[in-house]
Amino acid sequence: MFSSVWSKGGKKTFLNGTRFFFGRHGFSSSRLPNQTFLSIRNENELANTLIASGKTPIILNFTVRNNAICDKLTGALNRIVMLETDKRVNSVDVETDFEETNDFLVRFTVKDVPSLVAVRRGFPVDWYVPPDLGARDIDWIDLKQWIERNADDR
Repeated sequence: MFSSVWSKGGKKTFLNGTRFFFGRHGFSSSRLPNQTFLSIRNENELANTLIASGKTPIILNFTVRNNAICDKLTGALNRIVMLETDKRVNSVDVETDFEETNDFLVRFTVKDVPSLVAVRRGFPVDWYVPPDLGARDIDWIDLKQWIERNADDR
């Protein structure tokens, strides 16, 4: 175990007395944290992720594993969703290098990889295709504005 953590009466606590929490314990319903779900590789995983996201909008990140260009967008998306926005939105990677996910490209009208699709209640509502990432870096301001436009207020 970590040196900064010790057990007190069967409960794990930090040295300053703060309890660990797993899941959503300790958050009010209006301040639930944004989530980044595990990657999607088939229809069942997509269905389960859309259900788990519930009423919170979710951004599908159509990507290819271990691709430098896709990794640029994925890193920026995850950082903005988890750390840089005060709005409610979740995200998940859709790994397009799996044959089982090829139908998702048609279903969500994705023409280029990497691409982002904002989904509300199971339906695509907006698309984001970054400019040529091989030659440029991510336009963080543009990406953050797109994410927040498709997110909910807290």
